[in-house]
Amino acid sequence: MLSLAIATVRLRWASFVGSFVALACGVALIATSILVIAATAGVPEQARQRYSQAPVLVTAARSVDFTSVHGDTQPTPVPLQPGLPAAVIAAVAGTGRTVQDHTCYAQLADGPRDQVGRAWSSAALGGYRLTAGAVPAADDQVVIGGGRPEQLGQPVRFATADGPHSATVSGITEAEPFEHAVFFTDARAARYCPAVGVLAAFGDADAVRAAVAATGGTSVAQVLTGADRRLADPHYAEVSSRLDDVQTPLGLAAAVSGGTAVFVVGATFALSIAQRRRELALLRLIGATRKQLRTLVNREALVVGVLASAAGCALGAAGAPVAGHWLIGHGMVPDGFTVPITWWGLLVAGLIGLLTAMSGVVLSSFKAGLVSPGEALAEADVERHSRAALAFRWAGGLLVLGGSTAALVITARQWPDAAANAADSLALLLAVVAGCVLLAGVLAGPVLRLLTALPGFSSRLRGRPAEDGGGIVWATARQSALTAFRRTAATTTPVVLIVAFAGCLLGSLDTIDRAQATEVRNQLAAADLVVTPAGTPGLNRAVVDRVRAVPGVQALVITPTSVMAEQNGESLVPFRAAAADPAALAAVDRLPVVAGSVADLGPDTIVLSRTWPGSPAVGQRVPVRLADGTPRTLRVAAVLGTGAEAVQAWVTGPNAVTDSVGGPALASRIDLRLPSGTDRQQVEAGLEAAVHGLGARLATPQDVWKAATNADAEAAWNALLMILGLAIGYAAIALANSLVMTVTDRRRELSLLRLAGATKIQVLRTVAVETLMCVAAGTAMGVLGTAISVGGSWAALVHLIGPTPAAMPWGTMGALAAACAAVALTAAVLPAALALRGRDGEDILRGAA
Repeated sequence: MLSLAIATVRLRWASFVGSFVALACGVALIATSILVIAATAGVPEQARQRYSQAPVLVTAARSVDFTSVHGDTQPTPVPLQPGLPAAVIAAVAGTGRTVQDHTCYAQLADGPRDQVGRAWSSAALGGYRLTAGAVPAADDQVVIGGGRPEQLGQPVRFATADGPHSATVSGITEAEPFEHAVFFTDARAARYCPAVGVLAAFGDADAVRAAVAATGGTSVAQVLTGADRRLADPHYAEVSSRLDDVQTPLGLAAAVSGGTAVFVVGATFALSIAQRRRELALLRLIGATRKQLRTLVNREALVVGVLASAAGCALGAAGAPVAGHWLIGHGMVPDGFTVPITWWGLLVAGLIGLLTAMSGVVLSSFKAGLVSPGEALAEADVERHSRAALAFRWAGGLLVLGGSTAALVITARQWPDAAANAADSLALLLAVVAGCVLLAGVLAGPVLRLLTALPGFSSRLRGRPAEDGGGIVWATARQSALTAFRRTAATTTPVVLIVAFAGCLLGSLDTIDRAQATEVRNQLAAADLVVTPAGTPGLNRAVVDRVRAVPGVQALVITPTSVMAEQNGESLVPFRAAAADPAALAAVDRLPVVAGSVADLGPDTIVLSRTWPGSPAVGQRVPVRLADGTPRTLRVAAVLGTGAEAVQAWVTGPNAVTDSVGGPALASRIDLRLPSGTDRQQVEAGLEAAVHGLGARLATPQDVWKAATNADAEAAWNALLMILGLAIGYAAIALANSLVMTVTDRRRELSLLRLAGATKIQVLRTVAVETLMCVAAGTAMGVLGTAISVGGSWAALVHLIGPTPAAMPWGTMGALAAACAAVALTAAVLPAALALRGRDGEDILRGAA
C-alpha cells in the first residue's frame, strides 16, 4: 500500500501541491518559533559583567518566605531590594578585602535613561580601565564610562534623585555593553546612596558563607560564586526579562501555527479527496475495501508529510536568523542576539509536521472510505452536501462560539479584571475565532445570499426577474458561489480566520487601551496641568520642590511603589501602588471611588481597587506586605472601581517603601490644580521656569493620557505582530492554495461558459466577482467574531470603570480584507486565464474533461 501511495503522489502530484505547500509553510513557522524560543531560553554568557572580576558576592535577600494555606513555604521575590545590614558587612569584612558597591540613579544631561552612578572602587569589579585621564580624586570630579575624549577636563551636568549637580570629567573608560556608568568618589557615591546593594569579597568563599550564616543566614543575605554571580547584575536581570517576554508571544505563535496547520492541511486534503472521488470509486469498483482506501489516503498523507516536513525544516532553519534580526530591530531582544540552529529543534518541528499531516487527514480518510463503487459511473459534477459534515460543523461551531460567548459574558460579570486584560482573556478570544472558522463553511451560503440580495430586490421593484439584478456576470457568479459550496467554503474560511483573528486581538487590545485612557482622563478631570518626565526615568526631588514652590498651585506628587497581598492563599503577589499626600489626592485628582472616602487615607489605612484579592470592604483590616516584604495590617479607607492595569492601591509615606539599594525613588508625575482666580499664564510661566533643565516638562492632562495610550499600544503591537503576522501569512497561503487547487475542477465549467457564448473577458469577470463575493462573506463573518470579542472586553471594562468607548479596528480589518481580495483574485483569475488559453468550448463537444 505504501508503494501505491508513493506512485499516486508522484503521478497525481498536482492534487497534493496545496497540502505540501500548506504543511511545509506550517512546519517552517513552527521550526522558526522553536529555534527562537530555544535561543531565548537562557541569557548568553558574557565575559564582561558588572561583577565578573569579583570571586565572591554577598547580596541582600531578595525574597520573603510565604506559607500557603496548604502549609507549603515558598520564597517570593520582593519588588524593592533592601540594603545589606551593617552586621553582615562587618562580618564579611573580617574574612578579607571587600568592596562596597553603592549604585544610584545618575544621568548626564545628554545621557541615556538607564545611566547609573557608582563608586570608583567598584569599577574594577567589572573590569573597567581608564583610557584617558585619572581617577576621581575629589567630590567635584567624575569618570565617564564610554566617554568621549573631548569631554576630558570639561565640566558636565548630571542629575541624581535629589536634583542637578555639576562636576569636572577627570577620566574616561572604554564603553561596556552591560551598563552606562558615571563614577564618583566612594564618599560621594555613599552620600547619594547609603545602602550597600552588593558586597564584593576577595577572601575564602567558605569563610564568607560562615560569616553570613552567623549574622542571619540566607534570610538576610545570599552568597554568590561562579556563574551565580551574574544574578546580581541588573543587566542580566533585564536581558532575562526581555527574553522571557519574547517567549510568550513566540509560544502562542507556534501554537497558532500548529493549530492553523491542522485546519489548513485537513481542508486541502478534503479538497483533494473531493477532486479524486471518481478515482477512488474506481478502486472500489475493482475490489478495494473501505479499509484499504483509508489506508491509502493515510499513506499518501505520510509521504506528503515527510517531504513537506523536510522542506519546512529547511525553510525554518533559513528563517530563524531573519526572525532574530527582526526581534533586534524592534528592540525586543538585546543587540548581539543570535539564533543557533539545533538539530533537536528541527526534529521536533518535523515530528509536529508529521503529526499534523496525519491529524489533518483523519476526517478525509474516513470520507474516502465512504465512497461507493457506483460513483465511478456518475457523470454529474454537482457537489453534494454531506449531512454528517454539516452536522459536525453546525454542532461544533455553535458549541465553540456559543460557549466562548457565554464565557465572555460570565467573565465580564464575575471576573472583570481578567476579561479586561488581553493576555488573561486570550484563550477566550481564540475560542471565538475558532467558532467563527468552524461555522464559516455552513454560513457562507446564507451570508452570500444576504450580501447579494440587494440587486435582486431592486430588480423585483422594477418588475423584472430577480436573476436579472446585477447583470448576467453577477447572476452567474452568484449561482456558482452558492452551488459550488466546497470551493466557496475553501475561499471563505481563510478570510474569516484572517479578519477575525486580527480583529479580535487588536480590537480587544485597543478597547482596553482606550479604557485606560478614559480612566486616566477621569482621574485628571480636576487637574489643570501635569508635570511629567522628559527623557528621564522620573522626576527628581529638585523638580518636586521647585514645582511646589510656585505660588498659586496645588501639587499632587505621585511616587510609584508596590504592595504585596495573598492571592487565594496560594501565593504572594505584588500589585502596583502609589504614594501620595491624602489632602492633595482628594483635592487634585478624581479617583473612581465606589465606597468610602479618599480623605480618610492615613498612616494606618489604605485605598484599594475593588479587584483586590478577597474583595475587601471599607473598614475591613487587610494584611499586606510592603515593597521590601515588611508585613503590615491596614484598614481600608476607600474602594476604587479601577481596571487591572491601573494603580491598585494608594498609601501614604509611612507605608510607601520607595528607597532601595538604588537610592530614593523618583516621582512619576505631578498633577497640578489652579484655584479659581489664579492667573493661568503667570502660573504656567513660573512652572516652565521651575522645570527647565531638570528633565521634566509641563503638559496638559490630554497630552498625558494620549501619550500613555500610544506607548501601551506600541509595546503590545510588537508582541502581537509576531502572532498575527505568522497566522495571517499562513492563512493567506492557504487561501491561495485552495483557489489554485480548484482550477482543475473549473476547466470544464469555464469551457461550458465559453460554449454558451460568453467571451473570455466575461468568464474572467465572473470568476473575479465570485471570488470577491466569497471574500466579502468571509469578511462579514470575521467582523461578527470581532464584535463578539470586543463586546466582551467592553462589557468588562464598563463594569470596572464605567462608560468607555469600544474600538473596532475597521482600518486594520479593511486592509486585511483588501489583501485577501488581492491574493484571492490573483490565485483565481490568473490560473483561470491560463486554463482558457486556446479554449473556445469545442473541447466539451469532444468529451474532454
